Amino acid sequence: MTRIRAQVPDDARISFEVGSQRPTETSYLSVEPFEVLWVVTNGEIRRNLFRINLSKDGLYVSISRDGNIHSSYHSDGNCHWKSAFHDTIELPTRPPLQEIAEPQLISNGTIAIADDVLDALELTKFEDGEVNHVVYLDNRRLPPTIAYEVWAVPPFKHAEVALRTDFPAHIHVVTHTVPWIEVIVYEQGAKR
Repeated sequence: MTRIRAQVPDDARISFEVGSQRPTETSYLSVEPFEVLWVVTNGEIRRNLFRINLSKDGLYVSISRDGNIHSSYHSDGNCHWKSAFHDTIELPTRPPLQEIAEPQLISNGTIAIADDVLDALELTKFEDGEVNHVVYLDNRRLPPTIAYEVWAVPPFKHAEVALRTDFPAHIHVVTHTVPWIEVIVYEQGAKR
């Protein structure tokens, strides 16, 4: 863990103790490596959707399908998309990950989560293991297809990520890493 000092922007909406001054910076321990696993369940079957890893080497988003599909934003700003089924696609270089000044989209897509997908083993089976967080989505309460976005966000800039207003959204923000990690899951189509 590394102690991080982050500037609190003047326009950031924050809570602080009554009687104290509004902080201009904050200090916290950045957890690294950090791993979040997103899992879909129907109450009987659990399958991995995607895994987010942040380490000294960069931020990686792996889709839980055959082919080791992943997007990466390396610490030095190099980015790529890789799959065992395709050549590596080099993406435009961005600022070094620790120095981003605005949110950076790392990965996005649409994933089917209906029972037939879970039954057909299109997604890898969930195996309990040590990670920082596991986020469960219950497909009994969601439409058969969801869209997702994974963002690297400078501290306190999470509100700069634009939301699509055509679908309801679930927003998860991890604030004990640098950069922060913001995940938005959109419910596409009618619920069951």
